[in-house]
Amino acid sequence: MNALAHFAGKVSLCIVCTSLLAAQAATPVIPDKRDGQVLEALLLHLLDDPKFDMARVSTNGAVIVLHVRTPEKTGFLQSRQIRSDVGSHTLPGDAEEDLRLRNSPPNGKPETYDAIIASFTNLTFGAGIAVADLTGFWSHGRSHGSFSAAHPKARGWAEAYLPGYSKDGLRAVVRARVGPSAHGAMVTALLEKIDGKWVIKWHHIAWYV
Repeated sequence: MNALAHFAGKVSLCIVCTSLLAAQAATPVIPDKRDGQVLEALLLHLLDDPKFDMARVSTNGAVIVLHVRTPEKTGFLQSRQIRSDVGSHTLPGDAEEDLRLRNSPPNGKPETYDAIIASFTNLTFGAGIAVADLTGFWSHGRSHGSFSAAHPKARGWAEAYLPGYSKDGLRAVVRARVGPSAHGAMVTALLEKIDGKWVIKWHHIAWYV
């Protein structure tokens, strides 16, 4: 009887621990002001990039749409995937590692590629950037038509991870899925803080086929 009670106690403890970890992973992370500054710098840079005409719309009054939350998995943050996407470009190792750490849940299992939840609704962005929930659009196949119908002035959308930062706080790395695109695309960017302002050092869009 004592052995059974002891076993039941262990099972209950495991269930409680699992529930706590799940709740911890599901608790939304709140991006800070620095995250907003970095993301704004990249998004406005993309908005002005002629190659980022994802939806083929006029630049007059155009916007870029940021999905309301971070991606649900971290597979696109793995070293081999990043190396494949950026080609000859290089990233500071500490900022790349921070990118993975900030977007992974505490005590998460690497093989699951689970990601933290971070919502961008608390951030205020400048003109040209709209924050919207694109889940409904993606459920219909991420076509150009459905996106353009919902956001007629948008040149494209981005689903961004939380940025990663170098230890000295002067460099930032951003990874974001972008579209609409027939087979998907991923932008990687390295930013540097110069005179208190985040500046794009380089960005590269990998188009998947």
